Amino acid sequence: MNQEVVLQPQQIYIPAIAIRRATMKHSWGKLPVATLAAPKAICGEARRIGYTGKCDSDLALYRLKIKQTDRRPTMTLPELYIIDEGRFLDYDLWQRTQQDGRS
Repeated sequence: MNQEVVLQPQQIYIPAIAIRRATMKHSWGKLPVATLAAPKAICGEARRIGYTGKCDSDLALYRLKIKQTDRRPTMTLPELYIIDEGRFLDYDLWQRTQQDGRS
């Protein structure tokens, strides 16, 4: 079964609701997702799958399910994401920048 993979240009994803940071104390189970280029157009959904720790201030971890086109199903992006500064950030990259800042 061959499936054609269509690569999209790199997108910056944002929650489609106003939220700067999602923590253990303040997060949502599901969030609509948009792109920074088209913030009013919903292009998928974020689902919370856990947290970065056990404190109230620890960040919520999300998986993003993005609609590719009208004819294709949604695609789950392989990375884990957090919400910081009002956008979804790759958790691994964010964690490395945080550790580099402490060094």
